[in-house]
Amino acid sequence: MYNGIRLAEERDTASLCRIWKVCFGDDEDYVRFFYRENFGHITTAVYAVNDQPVSMLHWFDATFADGGDTIDAKFLYAGGSLPEFRKNGYYTALFRYVEEYAKDNNCALFGKPVRRDIIPYYQKLGFEQDASLKLVTVYPKEKEAVRFSEITPKDYNRMRDNAFSSHPYVKWSDRHVNFCMNETAYFGGRTLKVTLDGCKYFIMCAPQEEELKVIETNLPLEKIKRVAFALCETFSVKYLKAYLPDYLYSEGEDVVSSIVYNAPLRNTYVNLILI
Repeated sequence: MYNGIRLAEERDTASLCRIWKVCFGDDEDYVRFFYRENFGHITTAVYAVNDQPVSMLHWFDATFADGGDTIDAKFLYAGGSLPEFRKNGYYTALFRYVEEYAKDNNCALFGKPVRRDIIPYYQKLGFEQDASLKLVTVYPKEKEAVRFSEITPKDYNRMRDNAFSSHPYVKWSDRHVNFCMNETAYFGGRTLKVTLDGCKYFIMCAPQEEELKVIETNLPLEKIKRVAFALCETFSVKYLKAYLPDYLYSEGEDVVSSIVYNAPLRNTYVNLILI
């Protein structure tokens, strides 16, 4: 293993929380929730100085699929270093560590940039910008008859695969879907089955002040507009902001969805990432 790099252990949680809070600004309650949900199910590599983590990089298992071919993939997430240890190459070393794994195992890497201005950094590491999402704002109009009900992670994932498998997409495990549903609930959101005109759909959404963020749905845009009133009423918000696949829609603001490395499938729909 690279000198200074090792896999994180539960004893490192306090150090990981410190790095996370400094890099991303989340409160400790959420960060500890993340580790409770995921430790032991994801991989976390750290660069340690005197055995104390000063830089970290997490990755989730995933699959790139297009209804036929599949390739193993790793979703890189929440990587960063303590400010006093930056510019020492520690985070780059963590990336080179996972890069070597990807090459040895014919595995794709992908990530979701939190801001456009960090994309050039990852391009220097060999990543390419890939898919985008369309961010569409929807205001409620007249109320329509729609029914919301609970949905299990397994049913959500089955419906998700049916909805997106005709185009290159990221296939997630039922366990990851369960985490995403729990994370959405942590932020006051819900994951629901939507029944409209006798057809069933899914939606994952969370309120943020006056808006409802639609993280993922297979509702067509025209039907999102029809259920907007009921959703706004349910979550006590004024409007929706829906993240939709760019290969299906031209309407809306263009939002970078992913960067990829060693990925044979391109323009791959990702989501199921809290935005």
